[in-house]
Amino acid sequence: MDSTITITFGQLFSILLGILGIAVFVAILMLLHKVNETLKNVREILSKNEKHIDESLERLPRVLQNAEEISGVVNEELKHVQGVVRNIEETVEYTASAAQGINEDILEPVRDVFQILAMITEMFPSKKKKSFFGK
Repeated sequence: MDSTITITFGQLFSILLGILGIAVFVAILMLLHKVNETLKNVREILSKNEKHIDESLERLPRVLQNAEEISGVVNEELKHVQGVVRNIEETVEYTASAAQGINEDILEPVRDVFQILAMITEMFPSKKKKSFFGK
């Protein structure tokens, strides 16, 4: 009696595909079990916080309205600030031009007069002062 078992490639391939199919089926079952547990946890969290979620959803329109009002106020204030900045720029420009005018109209002629006086005083010999201990 010869007890030999012969397996063909087709049979071996079928067996491997069957084992692979079973493994995929088990993996899918495990995945579905995890998804089911996660959904139960989500339902539980939602049911515990339903009151807070409802309150938040009721307050949301008021919060959005307040945000719009604040944005409008901020925009108006920015417009006022821009006007003030423009006024400050104009004032600084006016002050700078006035300072330049004072420099050109008053200080430069006075400087010229002092230079002329300095040149005149250099033309005349200076008298030596007698010192207290002088000779």
